[in-house]
Amino acid sequence: MKRSVLVALFLLGGCVSQAPTGPSLTPKAHTDFRHDTLALTWQPGFCATGGGCEWDQTHRISIGLHGLWASEPHALEAQGVPVQEWWSKGCDLYDHDDTPPQLLPTTVEALRGVVPHLKKPLYVHEYTKHARCFGYDSDRFFITSMEMRDRLAASAFGVWLSQQVGFQVKRDDLLAMFARLMNVHDDRALQVRCEPAHNGQTVLTQLWFTLDPKKLSRFPYEGAYLSSPDDQNGCPATFLVPGWTLSGQAVQRP
Repeated sequence: MKRSVLVALFLLGGCVSQAPTGPSLTPKAHTDFRHDTLALTWQPGFCATGGGCEWDQTHRISIGLHGLWASEPHALEAQGVPVQEWWSKGCDLYDHDDTPPQLLPTTVEALRGVVPHLKKPLYVHEYTKHARCFGYDSDRFFITSMEMRDRLAASAFGVWLSQQVGFQVKRDDLLAMFARLMNVHDDRALQVRCEPAHNGQTVLTQLWFTLDPKKLSRFPYEGAYLSSPDDQNGCPATFLVPGWTLSGQAVQRP
């Protein structure tokens, strides 16, 4: 399956004369939120936990896309809506609408290459819960999210992480490596999530990045980040970075 974000961008906005510094998004409604969270999956771990992924899940990549989530709008905070309710309901706090987004075929094909394959299409849930109430164009929203994933996967940190497959990694070492390689020192700019795999091992499943909505074009480098107001790290002191074949004992680095 071939995927080309550039082709999709061409279809949406025409050919550009020079490469952009990075992707950006501008909400049209409920713009009074503080930060975005870009949630990327460590696909081998994500698919080895919980209900797992569908049989047709691609093994071509390890860093996948979960979603791009705006934080709770200040107007809802002023109404006393707890942040946990925003996390749980998202756009449904305004109105309930599960209508799937109308996407270009190229966008749907691209999403299949990077999003976990679940029984119900994850991208539909991500749009209806996290994007529709902000007025984003649906294709632009997902193309931007995918391009951000691409940039992280190709970065020095993304390459380093791919080299840890099969090894036990210390959480503090991973976060320190991210800070050093990407020159990012905001508190909780990156938070990692882990879950027990089907064989009982605790494995890396997700990476959550706290970002300035006005500086997404700088991601994944310095200047794109904000300090997360919430501690959502969900990994123990040491955990496994799994590959697609999750078996045997992980190796502890000396």
